[in-house]
Amino acid sequence: MQELKKIIIFSIPFLKRRMPLIFSGLIAGFLFGAFNGAYLFILKAAIDNFSSPPPQATASSVSPSKKYFYQQAMDELGRWLPKAKEPLDWKRICGGIFILPLIALVRGALRLLNSYFMTLAAAKIVADLQTAILSKLHSLSIDFFHKSTTGDLAIRILNDTKAFYDSVSVLFTDVAKDPITIAAILFSCALIDWRLTILAILLVPGCIIPAVSLAKKAREASMGIISSSVAQSNLLFESLSGIHVIKAFCLEKKNIETFRHQANDLAKHAAKMSIAGSMVSPIIDIVASLALSLLILCVIWQNISIANMAAIANGAILFFAPIKRLADANVKIQEGALSARRLTDLLDTQSTVTERPGAKPIKTFKKQIEFSNVSFSYGNELVIKNLSFVIPKGKKVGIAGRSGAGKTTLTSLLFRFYDPVSGAILIDGEDLRDLKIADLRNLFSLVSQDVVIFNRSIAENIAVGRSGATRQEIEQAAKLAGAAEFIEKLPQGYDTFIGERGVKLSGGQRQRLSIARAFIRNSPVIILDEATSSLDSHSESIVQQAIYELEKGKTVLIIAHRLSTLADCDEILVIDRGQIVQRGTFGELITQEGLFKSMAIHQGIVNNSVEGIPS
Repeated sequence: MQELKKIIIFSIPFLKRRMPLIFSGLIAGFLFGAFNGAYLFILKAAIDNFSSPPPQATASSVSPSKKYFYQQAMDELGRWLPKAKEPLDWKRICGGIFILPLIALVRGALRLLNSYFMTLAAAKIVADLQTAILSKLHSLSIDFFHKSTTGDLAIRILNDTKAFYDSVSVLFTDVAKDPITIAAILFSCALIDWRLTILAILLVPGCIIPAVSLAKKAREASMGIISSSVAQSNLLFESLSGIHVIKAFCLEKKNIETFRHQANDLAKHAAKMSIAGSMVSPIIDIVASLALSLLILCVIWQNISIANMAAIANGAILFFAPIKRLADANVKIQEGALSARRLTDLLDTQSTVTERPGAKPIKTFKKQIEFSNVSFSYGNELVIKNLSFVIPKGKKVGIAGRSGAGKTTLTSLLFRFYDPVSGAILIDGEDLRDLKIADLRNLFSLVSQDVVIFNRSIAENIAVGRSGATRQEIEQAAKLAGAAEFIEKLPQGYDTFIGERGVKLSGGQRQRLSIARAFIRNSPVIILDEATSSLDSHSESIVQQAIYELEKGKTVLIIAHRLSTLADCDEILVIDRGQIVQRGTFGELITQEGLFKSMAIHQGIVNNSVEGIPS
């Protein structure tokens, strides 16, 4: 019951939109249960009519308070059914042929409607849930993804929602319908013969106790399945994304062995889960067979009528079938409750970067961007320490420093992927934390070393820069980025699909698509984060020309390890261990003793014994 409660509580926010479907399914389920009881009455009346004279045991088995209603109903049914030693008329012929099939037809239709409405409701609820999870993931800040694994998130979105769907399906179909069926059958059986009904009820614990025990085993197996699936999924993602490294270091055999070990673990847990679920039905079948055997003995011992015995026997069959379904449903509910808990943990996760109530819109950039005593850490150690500088509008500012100095962190802070632990970043005097996040990010166009290319057409990849871009704007952006030439040589031109992560393109071509995105976005601030560091000299020269076009009339922040890309900056900030250790123009810094000149010497920009800018 505790697990069932968890699933219901978790489902409540998603139920409201689907109440018409759920209500329709409940009505169909209620009527289905009622018709199960009616079926027993009709069966008893039909057998009674073949008995001559009518058995006297019937009246004695019904309490006086119910006798009139019960006898009236049975008499009315008897008029529509063939009767021993009486002539057949059209009424009895029609009743004999059509009443039981009609009841079966109505029961079948009601069961179908119940299944349709409830399954559709469950499917739509899970679709809403999956959308809510993806929306939640998009709302979380970057630090959440640094702490999570891709495999675990994929399992939550796909496997956990599937397990939740299975549990909600049985909850809405079997759990909602079968208790009504059981109640209707017990009520009907009690009216026919209360002694045999009590006998059937006494055997119910023999079904419930094993079902509860097996459900606990299924829950333990389900935890093992989730753990193994996450590990297997993580390895799979790593293997596919890092296939070049795996082949280069000959790691194929080791990876396959690890995967086989995880697959075997998964198989063991799945087998335990299957056994726990499969054992429920045989146990209930044994109890049902025992009930039928005792029923026959009681009929002989108590001299109960054949009609009552037949009705109660059919009632027992109809009674234990929903009990079996409820026991099977309990196994799925255990698994679903575990998945619901994992999904709840994800949906309850709070983003560390949130938009404040009443955040101000910002559509343009007028004066300057200012870092004011900004400090930031990814953990306990500060990677940015009391950093202060200004980027005036229309200027080109470079950030230089060794790897790990904190250069790229500045980009993340500007986009509000993270918030400073102290200090503030201001745009035109407004703290970034007081601005609408979407408006803030629309002020920037990012061209980075790691170009993300989606498995879509080239035109769609460029249009990522701005929603609603026309084909003409896309092609113009490609021309400005120097990408039109290679795009037009592709088989389908702008409609060519370029593979996952753009594997069908060279590094320089991917970078030019990234620049085309920035052109089409047309933001007032351009951020270049190591944009050419991974390119060869030929590709770099082509991309650099596109970048010069992109920078015209913009405010530019260049983060670079390759110092030659900073030669025409208005100001360069040299960062070491999160602090500004030098600042000035390229010409000034190249002649000063310090980190910048040391890096320039190592990169061959200047000779160790000769000062000045190389010719």
